[in-house]
Amino acid sequence: MTQRPPAVPGVPVLGNALAMMGDVQRFFVNAYRDVGPVFRVRALNQAFVIMAGAAANRFLLERGEAVFSSEESFGGLNREFGMRVHVLRGRPHRHLRKLLGAGLSRDLLAARWDAVTAETARILDGWAGRPALGVVDGCQRLAAAQLSIAYTGASSAARFETLRSAFELVLDVTIAGKWPAATLRWPAYRRARAEIHRFARASLAERAAATREGPRDLLDQALDAVDEHGEPYPLDVRAGMALQGYFAGVNTVAYLYSFMIDVLLRDPGVLARVTAEVDAVLGSGPLTFERLRGLPALHGLVMETLRVYPPAPGSARTAVEAFDFEGCRIERGERVLVATCVPHQLPEHFPDPERFDVDRDFTAARKAAVYAPFSVGGHTCLGAGMTQVLAVATIAMLLRRLRLTPARPGRPLRITATPGPNPGKRFAMSAAARRD
Repeated sequence: MTQRPPAVPGVPVLGNALAMMGDVQRFFVNAYRDVGPVFRVRALNQAFVIMAGAAANRFLLERGEAVFSSEESFGGLNREFGMRVHVLRGRPHRHLRKLLGAGLSRDLLAARWDAVTAETARILDGWAGRPALGVVDGCQRLAAAQLSIAYTGASSAARFETLRSAFELVLDVTIAGKWPAATLRWPAYRRARAEIHRFARASLAERAAATREGPRDLLDQALDAVDEHGEPYPLDVRAGMALQGYFAGVNTVAYLYSFMIDVLLRDPGVLARVTAEVDAVLGSGPLTFERLRGLPALHGLVMETLRVYPPAPGSARTAVEAFDFEGCRIERGERVLVATCVPHQLPEHFPDPERFDVDRDFTAARKAAVYAPFSVGGHTCLGAGMTQVLAVATIAMLLRRLRLTPARPGRPLRITATPGPNPGKRFAMSAAARRD
């Protein structure tokens, strides 16, 4: 006999909001241990059923396409910026996802490697001498420049503030529910939205008028994109594809960089090991795409950081039909969040999960879909591969060029979830150029 999922105890009015505004991954893990693999949470006016654990990941992987929709959670990105891939299901989703995947590939990064690493070096050199550099802000600006160059051939740095403020507001309104929908009618946001649309359409027009040279990238894919029936996508969808290259994924990449820097500042052993590895590999020349393979400890640092501080602790969906999970009934229309990263902290999947281990073996966990920093199934992050490659390259270049120290020694890590888990705006470091 099935029953309603139990509710996690909260406080009047706020519910579980305060606990979820901080380290939401830790909240999910604790609730899983205390309540079980399926439970209800409430944050102000938002209510969710949380599914967690290995069984939840398998459910999302095997049945997610049939019983879930992402329209309610991600429809704002589509309505506001034409990012249709986030709300499609079935064949239309697979078709558009394939087109986007061709323009968000590691091969494209390899083809533009010299341009991306040159811009990375320029930005990192600009960090030298900064006594209190805001890590999250700096990493967001760095990631935006890197991704836009890789995906489109040109940096979006000049429009960074507009892009960041608009996209983060949409996420806070439509996914997190932190602000009412009326917020998206604010004149300042509407002006920013209009500017972003003009920018995306102008980028497509400029590419269409130019002689196409170099690797085929996301702008080329957007210009030629047709739907699963062979019909051209509307201009707003093609502009949305272009915007995926200018800003989508920036927070994911930047938060990963930020958490990796935090680990290096707090763990002298890890810092010494990966610095020695980087110096040995790069001491005889620049960082080429091929040399990334010679940095196993740094690869381990990326993988372990993603385990402990996943950029997307859960996948938000809406049930399109009622179903049972672990003895509980989830009704049609309920908001569901599959907390895909809860297994990251469970000893049955990751022995001694509280220990940060750059030598951890992830082979079995990846096969079992319990290592899921970018979700599982048909909506897995398209940029996951490029994110991991860029993280290795960026930290290698950073360690080769800079010496880092915490701007506020002894400051505890305070994770915030605005709009995704990150070390917060107050996390700062001092950077000095390496002279050795």
